Amino acid sequence: MEARRPNPELRRLATAAGLAAALGVALSAQAQTKPAGKTVRCWTEHGQTVCGDAMPASATDSAQREINASGVTIKTIPRPLTPTEQATKDAADKAAADRAAAQASQARQQMALASTYPSEDALRKAYAERSQGVHASLVAAQSSLASHRLELSRSLLRAANSELQGKPVAKSLNDTIAQQAATVSGAYADLQHKRADYAAMDGELQQALQQYRDYKQNGGIAPAAATPQP
Repeated sequence: MEARRPNPELRRLATAAGLAAALGVALSAQAQTKPAGKTVRCWTEHGQTVCGDAMPASATDSAQREINASGVTIKTIPRPLTPTEQATKDAADKAAADRAAAQASQARQQMALASTYPSEDALRKAYAERSQGVHASLVAAQSSLASHRLELSRSLLRAANSELQGKPVAKSLNDTIAQQAATVSGAYADLQHKRADYAAMDGELQQALQQYRDYKQNGGIAPAAATPQP
């Protein structure tokens, strides 16, 4: 009887299976020799990366990495911020918080705007009344500034007459002039502020109308931008 020859493919499969089993045993033995759960820390010293079981006190200001027994980074710790960097970060965080608070406030104001006025005509009427009030305060500010300027002019004239007569200007008059000059400066600033408010009224009305329409069309969802309620 003729002997059967071994199948070459079966021989290759058997060889591969044996190698895989041997490799598995070797890897298992290697894993058992590594300390379980042991980690090392790496940091930078003099521009070079240094690793060890514990960091020296001189490296406390360096960024750190924790590496497990398999060589995988499991935790990254950034370096501490300098006082200047911390102040910059705090300022940026505050600015971001302020922006978020302003957006939330605007959204609330927008919802109040839509719920307060039943129609665009009602909104227009409210702005017209506010515009009249702002204009009246503007006229009053103009009158107040003119009155304070007149008082200052009279005091300056008294001081000039004293000097022309060769007499010293009384301290009380100098004090009065200084006080009146400060009052005129404040009245002028107030007038400029009211002028700006009055000039912005039309633009604010148009923005409020657009936001009112957006709110109604969006089914009660406040738009991204909002204008304070008049």
